[in-house]
Amino acid sequence: MFLDMTLKRNPQLIKYAAELHREGRIRPNTYVLDMDAIKGNTRILAESAEKYGIKLYMMTKQIGRNPEAARIIATCGIERAVAVDPWEAITLAKSGIKLGNVGHLVQIPTVMIREILSFRPEVITVFTLEKAREISKEASEMGIVQDILLRVVGPRDMIYEGQVGGFKEDELIAASEEIKRLKGVNIVGVTAFPCFLYDSDSGQIKKTENADTVIRCARMLEEKAGIEIKQINTPSVTAAASMPLLAELGATHGEPGHGLTGTTPLHGYEESGEIPAMVYVSEISHCFEDKAYAYGGGYYRRSCMKRAMVGKDFEAMKRNALEVEELLPEAIDYYGILKIGDKDVQVGDTVIYAFRTQIFVTRSEVALVEGIQGDTPRLIGIYDNLGNKVG
Repeated sequence: MFLDMTLKRNPQLIKYAAELHREGRIRPNTYVLDMDAIKGNTRILAESAEKYGIKLYMMTKQIGRNPEAARIIATCGIERAVAVDPWEAITLAKSGIKLGNVGHLVQIPTVMIREILSFRPEVITVFTLEKAREISKEASEMGIVQDILLRVVGPRDMIYEGQVGGFKEDELIAASEEIKRLKGVNIVGVTAFPCFLYDSDSGQIKKTENADTVIRCARMLEEKAGIEIKQINTPSVTAAASMPLLAELGATHGEPGHGLTGTTPLHGYEESGEIPAMVYVSEISHCFEDKAYAYGGGYYRRSCMKRAMVGKDFEAMKRNALEVEELLPEAIDYYGILKIGDKDVQVGDTVIYAFRTQIFVTRSEVALVEGIQGDTPRLIGIYDNLGNKVG
């Protein structure tokens, strides 16, 4: 999905990633992150957000909850993180990263609430009255009051399978009145997901019905429940190009994830502000009939992979891109499949992909590199898919 754009805008990353593999310094099934590019992308995001009055939380699940990357991002203008689940929150908090939003998309399990509260997140997102009660109980025992966001759902909203939940719009006021009676929590805002999506037909980022629901619910809480709304959080496709849309909508917060690596769907089609900062490195295991098989572990079902570069050096690889054959959804990604056609493929060749991913759900390793943009490349370290250093 991003191979052509990465070749055009950050060829140094592909070249160095291939060199690392050829030299045996990284293994197949490794994502390589260009921290110079991520620094630049973070600054672009932070400056655009400041211009439009938007606050940002970094999303790190896409890059494997990597604490070193998060620390670097924090120094470039986005200090707090949104943790998609409590395990990510714990990993980041123990590494010194300030927490912004916890509980969206994954609610905090009962047994983990006290630990999460001890890290003092700015907000916790709740889907139910029961979860608000649990958080209030623990917070009260700790002598604190925790600010919370309500995840809201309208009658025409689009929610991805496996992510359904929240307060129905027509039940919101009654639920908010119950929550207001709780002593350990304080409603400060609303959120939903996804609030924006990229429309490939028009080539534009557009708001979803969910975004309108968030605004309606924020107004309802202010006007009917007397709640001061401090945060209207509208995640998805958060990039410099979407900041005007957030501001126009009336949002206060965004949560860039793929924006940090220049890999939102927008970046696959347009030379937007952020540049591609991530590639996936594999190796040809074997060939069978007219197909080549590259070691797997890091492929993602929604990646929209099209082609991969194959070879032993960067210049040759640029002329040797093979078409990807996507795996069936029920298949385990032991290998990625490439159509050989008239291309040159040998066992042991380096394979470079650039696609949309979620590293935290893979079996991959993550290599952080720096100095690429200044022609002084250096491998910082190698981590697993959940942010633990392994090399």
